[in-house]
Amino acid sequence: MLKGHLKAIIANVIWGSLPIYFYFIGKYPPLILLSVQMISTFLVVLLFLLISKRNVFSFLELKRSIVPACLLTINWGGYAVAVKAGYVIEASFAYLILPVLLLTVGHMLSSVAHRSSIICILLCLAIVAFECYLKGVFPIIGFAIAAPFAAYILWHSKYNVEPVKALFYETSLMLPIGIIILPSVNFALISDWELNEVLYLSILGILTVLPLLLFVSSTKVVSFDILSIYQLLSPVLGISIGIVLYNQSIEGHTFISYSSLIFVLISYNLYLFSTKAKNHV
Repeated sequence: MLKGHLKAIIANVIWGSLPIYFYFIGKYPPLILLSVQMISTFLVVLLFLLISKRNVFSFLELKRSIVPACLLTINWGGYAVAVKAGYVIEASFAYLILPVLLLTVGHMLSSVAHRSSIICILLCLAIVAFECYLKGVFPIIGFAIAAPFAAYILWHSKYNVEPVKALFYETSLMLPIGIIILPSVNFALISDWELNEVLYLSILGILTVLPLLLFVSSTKVVSFDILSIYQLLSPVLGISIGIVLYNQSIEGHTFISYSSLIFVLISYNLYLFSTKAKNHV
């Protein structure tokens, strides 16, 4: 159980720190980064499977992986485009919306309706709606990144496929897209790549595989309620990096909204812990 919690924490720390990588990778447009992410992630997973000498191919599982592969493509592409376009805080907002979506998913999967979870979800939705009202816009960027990943986690909770195998099937389906995108974006830029640039870009595969495998694995043993707290690490880190590295500013009402979401989620989980402790006495 402890390993599951550590996996979720490490995964979210890596996700929250990703803007640092995108900051130093600098000149590459989002589509090239998306292409590199698809190709390098597939190669990293394939290398792992070859080293472990595991035969995983199954046409049925490959066919079943079409949906999660599409969801990952939208999630990765949306995040890369948002960060490279300078919307780091907006992209980080996705991982503040995600805990709310995970709570909703956990409530949907639960066989027993808990009034406390409904209240928590409604409070979080009210905070998000209030922030949207003050900004005058719907958080399209954040929702477009968060919703596909929440659906991805929901899919994995339904189909209990081993994370490494699942990612192999998913990236196998994404690989042709990555290969097609890469030369079509800016061939001149690609042709000038040096060995050190290839190595820097290939790190993206490791930074993708590691947290994804850790997080999906943690969902097998850690409840969605607790995962919603760990998910707060990612937006807090992302927002901090957006302010420090990308020189972005955060409005007062946005800071209050973020803080309120964090307070509600932590309070809800503390309530759950105290309730469970009383039931065990």
